[in-house]
Amino acid sequence: MQAAADVVIIGAGVVGCSTAYHLARAGITDVLVVEMGQVGSGSSGQSASMLSLQFCADELSASLAQHSYARYMQFEEEIGVSIDFKRIGWVSLATQESAEHLLRIARMSRSLGITTEVLTPEEIQHRYPEINTADIAVGTWGPDDGSFDPHMIMWGYIRRAREMGVRLRQGVRAMGIRVRNGRVEGVQTDEGFVATEVVVNAGGPWAVEIGRWVGVEVPIVNSARTILVTGPFPDIPSDRPFVEDMTAEWYFRPEGPGILMGMGSSPTDRADISFDVEMRDVMIDTAVHRVPVLEKASLLTGWTGVRPLTLDDHPVLGPVPAVEGLILNCGWGGTGIINAPIAGQLVAELIGDGKAATMDISPFRVERFEGKPVGAVEDLRVCARHDMMH
Repeated sequence: MQAAADVVIIGAGVVGCSTAYHLARAGITDVLVVEMGQVGSGSSGQSASMLSLQFCADELSASLAQHSYARYMQFEEEIGVSIDFKRIGWVSLATQESAEHLLRIARMSRSLGITTEVLTPEEIQHRYPEINTADIAVGTWGPDDGSFDPHMIMWGYIRRAREMGVRLRQGVRAMGIRVRNGRVEGVQTDEGFVATEVVVNAGGPWAVEIGRWVGVEVPIVNSARTILVTGPFPDIPSDRPFVEDMTAEWYFRPEGPGILMGMGSSPTDRADISFDVEMRDVMIDTAVHRVPVLEKASLLTGWTGVRPLTLDDHPVLGPVPAVEGLILNCGWGGTGIINAPIAGQLVAELIGDGKAATMDISPFRVERFEGKPVGAVEDLRVCARHDMMH
């Protein structure tokens, strides 16, 4: 392995790949990406694969998503790779318990120019007769959301980055960060030491462990979410939108000839996690309640992925005050794939120019959690809805 680089990125998920590309596009090409597995072998490859504007719960999240959405619409022209985007739309369903929350999001979205339509239970039933609306109070519909291919995004970014000189080392595990007098000196890997003055922690679920190498507590809690895919299921038309039940924190959408569904938000100490059989059974019961015809579906496959969440559902982005040269690009939770373009661009601007120009990153800096014990992040359970998409 080459013994030095201007920047070392730890993690080749969608955020790490985007960061590498945006650095190279800005002229910073002496970049090394180290990935202990393969590109996208972590949480980025275990997603529900939706590009969403309806998923944003506040104006800050919406501004990130709107920027990234616009970039994705130009992705093939910019990167030379199709992301296989299918604009299927997004429907949110709310029982009385979560109705006001959904309506607040709808008002906010409309104020920002995001097309959002409020639906009555009768309208939902007319459009999607397979949905049980007996306990539904209100719904919303956004036509611009859709499914896409995260693997094409990751490989598109890293391929272009490599064409510009970035190096990628797969199957190489970062094991430590050397710091002297408060400054980064390099990264220790299982294939040797790499001298560098800048390290980007894009470790996703492993970001907390990476921070602890240098005594930094990254305020993230990993949360497990299980996804199931059925066998071919023609009873639900293949042109149906993504549908989320906000109260149950369950969703489904067409996936090829079958149906993909997801549910669950359980804090976990593990960054790699086995399939959650208990959650599978809960999910099946929830699915049959909301879409009774799914009782006839057969299961094809399933997996449990990990989402790195923060207390406020916003990423941890920017420098670490205690360690000069360590840059955080993590805590994207359920929105890493949605926001990969802006995630990479902001960090590239920060490294290249000393500050981010596209938007103010101060709301995302790690200092916002000062004075809050890391254990308080366990409160994430109460705001877990927004981990479902990554």
